[in-house]
Amino acid sequence: MLKTIGTLICLLLLQTVTAQTLTGKVTDTTNTHTLTNATVTLIAVKDSVLTAYTRIKSDGTYTITKPVKGNYTLLITHPKFADYIDTIEITDATNELKTAYLLTKKRVLEQIIVMAIQSPIKIKGDTTIYTADSFKVRDGANVEELLKKLPGIQVGRNGEIKAMGETVKKVLVDGEEFFGNDPGVALKNLQANIVDKVEVFDKKSDQATFTGIDDGVKDKTINLKLKDNKKNGYFGKIEGSGGLPDNYSNQAMINAFKGKRKLAAFGIMSNAGRTGLGWDESKTYGGDGNSNMSMSEDGGMMWSNNNNDEFEDTYAGNGDGIPTNWNGGLHYSNKMNNDKQSVNFGYRYNKLNTNAESNTFSKTFLPDSTWSDRNNGSSFTSKYRNSVNGLFETKIDSLNTIKVTLKTNETKSSINSRSNSETFTTVNPINNSTRTNITNSTNATTVGTLLWLHKFAKKRRTLSVNLSKSFSQRNSDGFLYSLNKFYRNGNLFSNDTIDQAKIKEIANNVFSTKLSYTEPLSKKWTAELSYAYGYNYNDNNSRSLNKDASGKYNTIAAEFSNYFTLKNNLHTPGVNLTYSYKKIGVNFGAKAGVNAFTQLNNTTNFTRSYTFTNLFPSASLSIKMKKNANFRFNYNGNTAAPSLNDLQPIQDNTNPFYIVTGNPLLRQSFANSFNVNFNKYNVLKNSGMYLFAGINTHKNDFTNFSNIDSFGRTISKTINVNGNYDAELYSNFNFKLKKIGLNVGLGPQLNYIKNNNFINGFANTNTTVIYGLSLQINKWKENKSGENLYSIWGYANFNNNENKATINTNSTAKFRSITGNANFSCLLFKKTHLNNDWNYEVRQKDPRFPQNNNFMLWNIGLDREIIKNTFTIAASLNDVLNQNRGFRRSFTSYTFTENYYNTLRRYWMLTLTYKFNSQKTKAKKDETINVKK
Repeated sequence: MLKTIGTLICLLLLQTVTAQTLTGKVTDTTNTHTLTNATVTLIAVKDSVLTAYTRIKSDGTYTITKPVKGNYTLLITHPKFADYIDTIEITDATNELKTAYLLTKKRVLEQIIVMAIQSPIKIKGDTTIYTADSFKVRDGANVEELLKKLPGIQVGRNGEIKAMGETVKKVLVDGEEFFGNDPGVALKNLQANIVDKVEVFDKKSDQATFTGIDDGVKDKTINLKLKDNKKNGYFGKIEGSGGLPDNYSNQAMINAFKGKRKLAAFGIMSNAGRTGLGWDESKTYGGDGNSNMSMSEDGGMMWSNNNNDEFEDTYAGNGDGIPTNWNGGLHYSNKMNNDKQSVNFGYRYNKLNTNAESNTFSKTFLPDSTWSDRNNGSSFTSKYRNSVNGLFETKIDSLNTIKVTLKTNETKSSINSRSNSETFTTVNPINNSTRTNITNSTNATTVGTLLWLHKFAKKRRTLSVNLSKSFSQRNSDGFLYSLNKFYRNGNLFSNDTIDQAKIKEIANNVFSTKLSYTEPLSKKWTAELSYAYGYNYNDNNSRSLNKDASGKYNTIAAEFSNYFTLKNNLHTPGVNLTYSYKKIGVNFGAKAGVNAFTQLNNTTNFTRSYTFTNLFPSASLSIKMKKNANFRFNYNGNTAAPSLNDLQPIQDNTNPFYIVTGNPLLRQSFANSFNVNFNKYNVLKNSGMYLFAGINTHKNDFTNFSNIDSFGRTISKTINVNGNYDAELYSNFNFKLKKIGLNVGLGPQLNYIKNNNFINGFANTNTTVIYGLSLQINKWKENKSGENLYSIWGYANFNNNENKATINTNSTAKFRSITGNANFSCLLFKKTHLNNDWNYEVRQKDPRFPQNNNFMLWNIGLDREIIKNTFTIAASLNDVLNQNRGFRRSFTSYTFTENYYNTLRRYWMLTLTYKFNSQKTKAKKDETINVKK
């Protein structure tokens, strides 16, 4: 008996010693809390029997007896943390359970609240996303009015848009171009209530988006993402307006959307300033010879306009003069075959007539003297343009995509301008002039691109080929007549007359290609090998003809005539490395650019050839610090070649008192660009911030070398100089004052520019500093039916402006300024709304100039919806105070100028608007989350 009991005890002890156990660990998501009070429970799924129970040790670990094989529910509880529940499977090989991470109850509640309410702003990578319905606008408001309410976005008086301090270059609708590059069509003609999200981001090139390797090409872009229930059926409006003294504005737009297919047409006819034009859209590869060519590190050649040109709209684009506009277009886009093919087509017709009158006052500051200039002029400009753009993209299979684009336009313009000018000291005249310029020009440009994207079976191994070809031709002819008089000691010393015909024939051919191959080096590292080639041929034949004895323009004016050709070949091999792991992304690399130039002076048969070799370094760092917070650093280096006009060794005497001559010895310049940005948004507190800072330094930058004689005549040429740089800071801190329901955006801003130049052989350094504060507010209130009772918004920029030139301390200018826009709208009574809009510009007066430049442009309107809300009748009074003023203040290296020009003044209008809508898609049901208390 005793022997039997002893045997049983030994077997029991042996079983206890050899029993298997499971271990595990519990911690919070930050690994900072000790969870000693947590309990661990294991329950069998099959019969809900409690299998094991224990408490957490001081080091966060636990041990339990290993149960039989099967499925179990693991439950971990703690008083201050949310319950952790997981289903696990236990097998013979299971000896350790995965670490359990607990969330605090506060954090769980925050996440539930965020999910239950729609976030006004989200930050996803480099994209800031605004929920449109979170920013209330008046009934019938267009997209432009919506954008004005979004923190960090400003819409200027003339429709220009800045987002986070940077100029917006593109506005897309559902990710697609809408009527080409004119953002005004979408912003002014689409209603705000069809927009679901407004996305703001830096749009990369297609090749960079595909490879994931940053090529430095970025355009600040706004994408309007439409509501799903607004993408089917047709909708639009027809509007007619008329009033006194003699103003009209008629427009129509119709949209027929069906899923991903968009068909739209619009037309505008107006003499009341409603143009909706994109006359300042970039001319791809220029084509006019008046531009600088920037060569990016990927071998692409980008041309930017350097001087005012007949192709550009000198008046309406800047708000100068009284425009009469005819404008229309067609748009079609679609995605087919499960999005494997997409097409985007647009046609635009623009015609713009502008009458402009201006008065300009300026001060010139030289080392030993100061004088004044006065100019008054008038002009009539007539332009029209036909443009077509098309895009076709096809996914041949899961590994291959081809994208083809084609853009072409033809512009014809006629400019007739007259001016009278005089230069004088405080006691004596120096010169005066009467001048007439007539120019007729035709400009045709065609640009085509082909992009092939190939993915290999191995992830992140890609091959892409990008081809681009463009051609432009510009021909112009005109006349210059100028009668000029020169004085010495107050007495007429001499006079001359210029009577010339001006003829220009300019052709530009550009071809570029880039080959890019990416290879994954590891899970975190990717390498890109690339090669780019670019070729440009630019031909400029400029002739000035004097009138001969017979009265015909047959005699060549040699100093103003030349036939010049510029060729260049750019080879750019490069390598880039990218690192991506969790919340960190790094990109760095370099490309070597070998650029061979050939300058051919066909008039003198002189050829000059030279080669530049440059290194194009680049680097970027992005960190997703936490949800809705991002940091990014960027660096890029690039070159800019001198323009053909800067190189061509002839004089341009369009303004006989400011003659520009070419410099064939110019070298290309190089710029280093650094910038950082940081943004975040707190959904629960309805607050956020955006910070952008950048600096650009220049080597061999282009600047002016000017010689001014005692008669006030300037001869200027472009030279290279070092030491130029510019810096900027933009910030926006937005928050909500909950007690009064006011949304506020506030942030300091800074711009600093340093420019070196030469005047009469003296070195001069010009510095411009603008610093101040921006303020943005908005508030709205709704009634029980969700209709806006009232809405208030506004923004203002408070700036201190300072300009200094070392050549003459008298040139220093300091002044304060306030510019901004505000709006108040309210529901007066059922279906009747009052709308007020104010634009204001306040500048401290400079005693050296004739008048005060402050004004308030106040527009007021009253509208009422009638006949089942399909018609709206409205009355408006524009410029109530009759203060609208065309004004511009500018500084150059040694001059200070104020320009006054005519613009639309007080007028009233009656408007009838018909809105139609046949959309039938039902809205999605609201999704809600029930939270147990």
